[in-house]
Amino acid sequence: MKITMLVAAAALAVTLSAVPALADGPRASSSNTIVQSAAQPPYGQSAPAHYEWQYHYVGHHPRYEGHWVLVN
Repeated sequence: MKITMLVAAAALAVTLSAVPALADGPRASSSNTIVQSAAQPPYGQSAPAHYEWQYHYVGHHPRYEGHWVLVN
C-alpha cells in the first residue's frame, strides 16, 4: 500500500512538472512555426476580394445547387 502511494505521488509530481513546459507554446526553432514568404500576405492583411464557386444541398430531396459568392 505504501509503495502504491509513493508511485502515485511520483507520477503526479512528474505530470505537474511537465505542464509548464507544454504551456510555453511554439519556439522559433520548432517545426510548427509559420514561415511568411513574399507569396503570402502578413497576418492581418487579407487577400483582395474574389469570387468562388460554392454549392450546397437544397430541398427535401437533396440536390446540389451552386452559385458564385464574393469572398475576402
